[in-house]
Amino acid sequence: MTQELEMKNWYQLLTGKIDLTLLELKNYDCDYYWDNVDSNSLRYFVSNVVGNPWQNHLGLSLLCVTDRKLSPQSIYNLMSTINARLKNLFEAANLNEMPEFNYSIVEKYLTGGLISEHSDRQRQSFLNSYGSFVFNVSKWITTQFTNEQQNYFSSFLFPKLPFDNRDFSVRTKALDVAIETRKSEASAVTPLLPEIRAESHFRWNQVDRLRKAMRDVLEKTRRDHASLPIEFSYEESEYANERWHFVLWDKESFAECYEVGTSTENEVFLEFIKAEKIDDGSPGEGLWFLDILRHRLIGKWDSEYLSDDERNTIVAFLEQWGYEEAEKGQAPFFHRNPGLLTQSVFIVRNSRKFNKMLINLEPIYVACTFARFALDIITSSGARMNELLQISYDKKCCVVTIDNSVIPTRKNYIYRLIPKGREEEENFYMPEVVFRFMSDIINLLRDSYNSSSIPEVEYSVPSRKHLMSKKRYVFQYNGRHINEFTINAIIRFLLHGLIIQTSEGSQVVVKAHLLRHAFATHAVQTEKIPIDIVKSLLHQKDISVTEYYSAPTHQQISDTVDSLHDNWASFIDIQKGILRGPEELREIYADYKEKVGTLSKVVGGICTTDSVCPTKLACVGCAAKVPRPEFKQEILTYLKWAEESEIMFNEKGMLLEAKKMKISKNRAKNELKEIDLIERYQKDEGYEPKVQINN
Repeated sequence: MTQELEMKNWYQLLTGKIDLTLLELKNYDCDYYWDNVDSNSLRYFVSNVVGNPWQNHLGLSLLCVTDRKLSPQSIYNLMSTINARLKNLFEAANLNEMPEFNYSIVEKYLTGGLISEHSDRQRQSFLNSYGSFVFNVSKWITTQFTNEQQNYFSSFLFPKLPFDNRDFSVRTKALDVAIETRKSEASAVTPLLPEIRAESHFRWNQVDRLRKAMRDVLEKTRRDHASLPIEFSYEESEYANERWHFVLWDKESFAECYEVGTSTENEVFLEFIKAEKIDDGSPGEGLWFLDILRHRLIGKWDSEYLSDDERNTIVAFLEQWGYEEAEKGQAPFFHRNPGLLTQSVFIVRNSRKFNKMLINLEPIYVACTFARFALDIITSSGARMNELLQISYDKKCCVVTIDNSVIPTRKNYIYRLIPKGREEEENFYMPEVVFRFMSDIINLLRDSYNSSSIPEVEYSVPSRKHLMSKKRYVFQYNGRHINEFTINAIIRFLLHGLIIQTSEGSQVVVKAHLLRHAFATHAVQTEKIPIDIVKSLLHQKDISVTEYYSAPTHQQISDTVDSLHDNWASFIDIQKGILRGPEELREIYADYKEKVGTLSKVVGGICTTDSVCPTKLACVGCAAKVPRPEFKQEILTYLKWAEESEIMFNEKGMLLEAKKMKISKNRAKNELKEIDLIERYQKDEGYEPKVQINN
């Protein structure tokens, strides 16, 4: 045994725990297989697999799928799924050793005879993962090992199953349930995309105002050489129409007042006192996230320190908002990036001890800033999570092109990103406002790093990490790339309390990928954009995937054509800022001859299509148009024309033409609705409250 081997991290972690021959296994080039195991998978294996009867089986499988170049995330998912189910099965069937584990146990599980509380999806997931490992290892071991090695490692092979997916209804049931759930949730979310985007802006405005008020009070305190605590209040905008009262503390003043210890660096924080309605002074609601803090739900909330009553209260609260796994300790606001949302130990401990609403505001402000930016991109373009997280602050990713041939000068704002399943960057066009929000984040990061720039960090999404180099990714904080788990957590935080329910009355939990589904569903089913164009919008290779994403919802199937246009005509800008590949689309849609320049002025807004016109110049209601408040009068004029035309056509008995005018009228009304939302949150963004300090 060489000193070099003893120095390897994986060897130190696994020596004396798993089979020695497996541990020292080398390939034909005399390289150790364990050298290539992803660090996340290695940590999971050491923490969760070692010590179980199947550790050598799963260890051999881990080396196999790593050598066969499966993505790190796929490997992690396969291993964690099999490990979790094996623990369940060994406990349920009272098994102690691997020889006791055979296909009859698996068959009993898949048919519901074992662990009845598991869903069809859990059973299907296990069967898929198990089958993948068995297939890969069987093929790998016969091609990579000598006969002697094959004989040795045969005892570490999972038993083959004399059946596959087709032999069980669990697969069909799981797929059907997943599709029905997706349709139901997409049906609830689709018509609310504009409100979701607007609400994220309203809430970010609130946190931004509170942060500015807090800083103003702190600065005045320092100028006046006053001491903390200081009580202050201010009137929120007409959106909330409430007066909010706070106390500004630092750790030292709080510790002195309440006789508690503090061993960490001094810092300022807020205490929320009350909210009252401006009109009559009655109790108000305050900030939307107060209940989250009140129940101490940021991070992993389930602990041994909770009483049964406290735990039951939290579970009931989470289940009310759609978190179905709350009873099992589901933590919807658990993040994996320090500095986002995190409330310090001092804050959490003393909030509980003195029953106070104490707030570390900066981590909440930072999280909301990233969440707003993410929501704007996803709801405007349907971008995937891994595409979103690729955005980097460099000239290769962020491109601005200028067309001086037109007046006024035309600018295109482009993100160059690699879509799923591709190896080359593609264009993701965005409106100028999204780039402005990115500038807000860059300035925030510069302040946090106390630098004129931002650092390069490792890409965090496991499924793409092996393809990505270190870059100045925009989604980063405290020197770490923000991962997809954190993005979903901060999106849930920013949107907490929104009422989004399925037709069955179940609360929907918003996730980034659900917004992508809703985007595609609306584009195809309501806006009637050809599915090939939607495929290009979503940067998908397989049109069958687009068809799945954009399948009609229950509501769309059951509604009549009239009510579809009356109630579902969208007022969101589906292709907001997206450039579709002109060469590809010209080939697909040779019959679409009309050309529209990117960011050209059209009725009521700006066109974002530089290739082919999906509506043949029927601009009002077109998904490729960005409605603009300054052009509101044009849409009002168009609406008046459509209303008058509908009356005229009805009087003349031209019912088809009258119906066209009815559709045009409803599209115009819904564009006016979106413009109203834009006007409201832009006005709210400019509101500057007068802070009153109470001496």
